Amino acid sequence: MTPRTLASLGALLLFSPLTGCDSDGSSSEPAMLRLDVEAVAGDDAFAPGEAFAVNGTTGQLDRAQLIVSGITLLHEDGREIQVLADDPVTVRARDENETEVQQTIDERYVFVDLDASRAPTTLGEVPSGRYTGVRFLVGVDGLDNRIAPEDLPADHPLALASASAMHWNWNAGFVFLLMDGLLDIDGDGAVDASTGTPRDPASGQWRLHVGGAANATTVILDTDFELEGGAMQDLHLMLDLAALAAGLDFSDASDRWCMTGGCQDVVDTATGNLSSAFMLHGVHAHSM
Repeated sequence: MTPRTLASLGALLLFSPLTGCDSDGSSSEPAMLRLDVEAVAGDDAFAPGEAFAVNGTTGQLDRAQLIVSGITLLHEDGREIQVLADDPVTVRARDENETEVQQTIDERYVFVDLDASRAPTTLGEVPSGRYTGVRFLVGVDGLDNRIAPEDLPADHPLALASASAMHWNWNAGFVFLLMDGLLDIDGDGAVDASTGTPRDPASGQWRLHVGGAANATTVILDTDFELEGGAMQDLHLMLDLAALAAGLDFSDASDRWCMTGGCQDVVDTATGNLSSAFMLHGVHAHSM
């Protein structure tokens, strides 16, 4: 069996009809989990269109979005609880030979729109207990990245991403990390206008669009947390958008405009920053 199958089987074995408390007093009921991703910019809250310090200059982002998948909770007893889709969906895709095939998407995807009002995404029931961290993928991997998004239900996260212009074509697949905004180019402390052509030295245009299955990036957050049985809880992640730009030289126009193709060094820098840009802030309980 594959690791995903083993993880899923382990999770299903835990979802027995028994409820109440174990012998050590802990609840055997599952927890209802949501994912809450909050954007920050350094030490400050993030707001679209508001300036913030980024990599030695001033910038602003009018749009910031990403796709998260492969969410796996790391239990203290060594189990890996992977969160899968409630309702797998089968759509058209193209394999590496450009042959049309059928692809069943059972992965749980989360489309995160950081420039909209925060709205936690329901992940469903997971085992209660103590965990040592969480692992997830920023990206779309395998044949899921070569699907026809128009075949998806309109409310599927990948359909929402496609409707937000985060899909190129069958071959290139999804944009899974997107940042659009402006930068201060002349050093006066204020962002400059989006004038001229892309990479124009006088233009303040700032674009980072990362896609391609090969660039999908695993993030592991080794932070202890506990999920209480019978309760609704939010797994609260924070993403520092300024930290994603660490190491980029914005005095170089090529570092300010990257659409994945022809700027692999920028892509590698940004994806290499993902693990340090994310933080697991904690778990917050809500009444069910």
